[in-house]
Amino acid sequence: MASSRSDASRLVVDSSVAFKWIESDREHHVADARALLESHLEGSVVLAAPSHLLLEVLNAARARGAGESHMERLARSLIDVQLELHELAGLAADAALLATRHDLTLYDAAFAALARELGAELVTADRRLAASGACQIRLLGHTGSSLE
Repeated sequence: MASSRSDASRLVVDSSVAFKWIESDREHHVADARALLESHLEGSVVLAAPSHLLLEVLNAARARGAGESHMERLARSLIDVQLELHELAGLAADAALLATRHDLTLYDAAFAALARELGAELVTADRRLAASGACQIRLLGHTGSSLE
């Protein structure tokens, strides 16, 4: 990544946002998701996520019928984006606490745990996660925090 990234603001994105980078059919706020990605690629923002984001996005593509060669291309594309990926081991305890406290899946809670750890805002298209209050959260396509 470019050295200018150290001055860039950092956001945590979840799988619901990243999926919109690769799939636009039946998706809302695709332009907003892609604008975030473009800002990351330009270096004006750093997008961070727990490492399981890659698998969640690929699983969603598979569930929508992506074939073997398409899945391979998607995997490479996601890796090429150079998200700031964080290992799950360091997030597990806080994710477990947040999952229990806010009635979230552990998968979703890991995104909130990372946002808390980094002191960053979590951007999601998942209304349930946005409404949870587990961390500072912005619902994709909305200007304010959470559901504003």
